[in-house]
Amino acid sequence: MTRPECLVSCLLAMLLCASASLSAGLTLYISPKGNDKANGLSASPGKAGGPFRTLERARDEIRARKQAGTLPVGPITVELAAGIYERDAAFALEEQDSGTAEAPITYRAKPGAEVRIVGGKVVKGWQTVTDPATLDRLDPAARGKVVVTDLKAQGITDYGKPGGGWASGAVLRLELFYNNEPMGLARWPNEGFVRVKDVTDEKPVDVRGTKGSKAAKFIYDGDRPERWLKMGEKDVWLQGWWFWDWAEERQRIASIDPERKLITLEEPPVHPYGYRKGQWYYAYNALCELDQAGEWFLDRENGLLYFWPPQPLAQSVATVSLIPNLLTMKQVSHVTLRGLTFETCRATGITMSGGTENRIVACVVRNTGSYAINMGGGTKNGVVGCDTYNMGDGGVIVDAGDRKTLTHAENFVDNCHIHHYSRWNRIIKPGIGLYGCGNRATHNLIHDAPHKGMLFGGNDHLIEFNEFHSVVYEANDAGVIYAGYDWTMRGHEIRYNYFHDIYGFEGRGCVGVYLDDMFSSAHIHSNVFYRVPRAAFIGGGHDTTIENNIFVDCKPAIHVDARALGWASGSYDTLVSRLKAMPYETEPWRTRYPQLLTILDHEPMRPQGNIVARNICVGGRWDEVDAKARPGVMFIDNLLDQDPQLVGAKKLADPKAFPVATDFALKPQSPALKLGFKPLPVAQMGLYQSPDRASWPVRHTVRTKERDILDAAAKGATASPAGGAPRGPLATLKVSRCGSADPRVTAPTADGDLKPEEWGGEAKVVVLEQGLDGGKVAPASRAWLLHDGRCLYVAVDNTVNKDQPLQTKDEWGGSDAVELAFRSLSGASAPILVLRGYPNGAFHSDDEAGAPAAAVKQAAAGVVYRCKVLGPDRWVTEWQIPLASLGIDPSKQPKFFFSLTVRKSGGPTWVQWQGTRDKCTWQADNAGTLELGR
Repeated sequence: MTRPECLVSCLLAMLLCASASLSAGLTLYISPKGNDKANGLSASPGKAGGPFRTLERARDEIRARKQAGTLPVGPITVELAAGIYERDAAFALEEQDSGTAEAPITYRAKPGAEVRIVGGKVVKGWQTVTDPATLDRLDPAARGKVVVTDLKAQGITDYGKPGGGWASGAVLRLELFYNNEPMGLARWPNEGFVRVKDVTDEKPVDVRGTKGSKAAKFIYDGDRPERWLKMGEKDVWLQGWWFWDWAEERQRIASIDPERKLITLEEPPVHPYGYRKGQWYYAYNALCELDQAGEWFLDRENGLLYFWPPQPLAQSVATVSLIPNLLTMKQVSHVTLRGLTFETCRATGITMSGGTENRIVACVVRNTGSYAINMGGGTKNGVVGCDTYNMGDGGVIVDAGDRKTLTHAENFVDNCHIHHYSRWNRIIKPGIGLYGCGNRATHNLIHDAPHKGMLFGGNDHLIEFNEFHSVVYEANDAGVIYAGYDWTMRGHEIRYNYFHDIYGFEGRGCVGVYLDDMFSSAHIHSNVFYRVPRAAFIGGGHDTTIENNIFVDCKPAIHVDARALGWASGSYDTLVSRLKAMPYETEPWRTRYPQLLTILDHEPMRPQGNIVARNICVGGRWDEVDAKARPGVMFIDNLLDQDPQLVGAKKLADPKAFPVATDFALKPQSPALKLGFKPLPVAQMGLYQSPDRASWPVRHTVRTKERDILDAAAKGATASPAGGAPRGPLATLKVSRCGSADPRVTAPTADGDLKPEEWGGEAKVVVLEQGLDGGKVAPASRAWLLHDGRCLYVAVDNTVNKDQPLQTKDEWGGSDAVELAFRSLSGASAPILVLRGYPNGAFHSDDEAGAPAAAVKQAAAGVVYRCKVLGPDRWVTEWQIPLASLGIDPSKQPKFFFSLTVRKSGGPTWVQWQGTRDKCTWQADNAGTLELGR
C-alpha cells in the first residue's frame, strides 16, 4: 500500500469510528440514590460521575445538549434504576423535549427492575386509638383495631372533598392506599345498598310514567341515620343511583329529621333527574361506620386519619395521594415510556396532548383518582401492552382526529389489560374511550367495572380482537360498548371481539354493543357473544349491519326498536342540528357516507337500511324487533336453533365451565358454513404474548351471575346488590287442570263477574306484588289461573290508589291495564306474544315484542276477554285464551315462559307476578314459566 493510500485508509477508518460513535446515541442514568450534580453517564457512582437523581435533571441535560449542538446522533435513552421516585409535581415534557424519527427518546426502567413513580406520600406515626370520646364513636368491633395518624404534623393539609359522580366535574380528593391497594372510606352498609323508602310530594317529576321528585330529600327506612346524629357525624355523604341506574351522584347530607325519617341533601347540586322511591344508595365518610378491616376515615377539620389496617403495620406501607398528575406531555413527539409504574395520584396518571409517534409501552398505571391515560389530539400515538387498574374513573381515553375533514389520527390502544376501574365515579367512565376520527382499540382485555367497557363517538374507529367480561354489573340500561344520539358518527367497525359473562345489575340484563338513541351506521361483524343480554342493539338508528356473529345464550341476540317514532320523536331537531353541523354534502363526506345526502328525504325518524345477515344463534332468544322497526331490517340466512357444531360444545353445556374464545370455532361440517358464514379468528381474540407486555401470563377471574345474584341473596336484603329481592332461578307457576284435583271445579266462565270460588277459592290465589326490579310494591293485585287442556283461564282482581282514579282508555302506558305475555321454550326464534286488556272492555294482541304479524293476529283468535269496574279503586278482568292460538300444544309443551303484569296509573306503575328485571314488562323469559298440570 502506498503512503497516500494508507492515509486515505486511516482517514476512512477514523470517519467510520466517529460515525459509529455518533450513531450510538446517548444513554443517561437515573437512580433514587443518584445526584443531580453528577453527569448521568454511568449507572453507578464513581470518579467519572454517576446517575442523576431526578427525571427533570435528565430532561434538562438533553435540552442543554440540543441547544449546544453536542447531542450525539442516534437514539437517546434515559434509564431508571429500581426504586421509588416520589413526586411533588407531575414530570412535564414539552415540545422541546421531543425526539425525532431517527433519534427517538426513550424513558425506560432498567431491564428487570421495578421502577415506581409515585404521586403520594408514605404516612407514618400510627397510634392505636385510645381517646375515650373517639372510642365511644367507634363500633365495638373496631375498638383496639383502629389506628390514627396526624396528617397535618406530616405537612399534609390539602384533603379535597369526598364528592363526585355522573354529573360532576373533576373532583380531586385524598385517598388512602395500603400495600398498593385502594382502601375504602368507612361506609354503611359494608356491601351493597339500601333503598329509598319514598320521596316527598314536592317538585314532582314524571318521565314517561316513571315518577319521582326534584326536591333533594327523601324518606329513609330503619333507624341507621339516627346513629349518625347521635355520634355527632358532621360530614356524612351518600352515593346514590337516585333516579336512573345510569346516573349516580355523591351528595352530602345537610340534615336528618328522625321524627319524619327525612334526609335532606345539601344543595347544590340537586341531582339532574331527581329522586325516586326504590332507588339505591349507601352512606360513607362517617367515623362510626369504620367497622371492618380496610376502611378509613379522615377528620378533615383536624387532619386526623383513622384506619383499620387489614395487614400488620410493621410489614406494610400506607400512602396517601397528593398530586393531580404524574406525567404530562404537551406537543411532544417520538418519545417512548417503557416498563415504568405510575401510581397514586388524584387525577389522571398520564396526559398526552398533541404530538406524533409517542408510545407508552409495557407500563403499569394504577391507583389514580381519575383515568390512567388520556391522549388528546396528535397522530400515531399509542398505548401498548400496559396494565392499568384501580382507577377512580376509567382506563384510557383517546380523542384525536378531525371529524369535519375526516382526517384519521391513527392513535391506538393495543394489547392492554384494563380492569377494576370506576372505583370512585361508577357511571360512564369506560375502560377505553375512542373519540374524534380514525383511532383504534385492539387486542385489549377489559373486565371488572360497574359500567361500560368502551365508549366511542366520532367517525371511522376500529374496535377489534378485544375481550370483555364482568362489566356493567351495577347498571342495566347500559352497554359493554356504547355510542348514541347522532346520525353522522359513521364508519365504525366492531369485529373479532369476544364478549362473555355480562349480566347487568342484579342479573336484570344490559346490552352488549349498544347503539343508543338513533345512532347510525356501524358494522358489527365476526364477534362472539356468550351470555350477553341484548347482545347487539340498534336503538332506532339507520344503516347498521350485524353479520357473521356467534350468539350463544343471549336474551335476545338482536334488538331493533323504532323509538324515534314514539317516545323519542322529540329528538328530531337535535339530530338535524348535529347533521347540519357536519359538512355532509361536501367531500369527503358525500363519498364516504352517501346515505346522509338523502336522510332527510325519507322519514328519517323511521329506522331504515339495517341488515342482519349470516349470524349464528344458539340457545337464549333470537330477536326482539319492534314491529314498526321490522320493515327497516333485512334478515338474510341466519342460522337459528340448529347445532352449529362448535368445537367447545361440551364446555358450553357445562354451567360450571368457563369457555374461552377458541371454544367457539366451527367444525368443518358446520351447517353455517354452507350459508356463507366465515370462520372467526378466535385464536387471536384478546391479549397476546409480546416483549411489549407489562406482564405475562395474565390471570383474571370471571364474575359469574351466580356470584353476583345468588350469593347476594344469602346475605339478606341489606347486603344484596340493591337491598331488594335478588334474582334467583326463574319461578314456575303450576296451573291446575279443571277437575283434576277437585271435580267440583269446572272451567270458569269468562264473563267479568269474578267469583273466587269459581276459580278454586283463596287456596288458588296468586299474589301480584313485585315491581319491575323484583322488589315488593303495594297495593298488590290478585290472580287465579286454570286450564282445561284446551284453554288457559286467567282472572285478575286489581286494587288501585283511591286518590288517583282509573284511566280507562285502551292506551298502553297511559291507562290501567292487564298484560299477559307468553313465549314457547322451543328455541331462540320463538316470538313473544302479548295480550293486553283495559278497563273499558277493549283487548289487543300487541306487536311490541316484535312477533310476526301473522302470529300477533293468531294470538287473538278465539280469545274471550271481559272486565268490570267495581269502583274508583277496584276493577276485575277474566280471560279465556285458546292455547292453540298461542301455538301451544299442552300434550307436547306443558311448560312455557309467562309474565303477568298490571299497569296502575295511580302507582305503583307496574305490579307483576314476577319482576322481569327489565324495562319491558313483556319479557316473559325474564319472569317465569307456567306449567300446565295433567
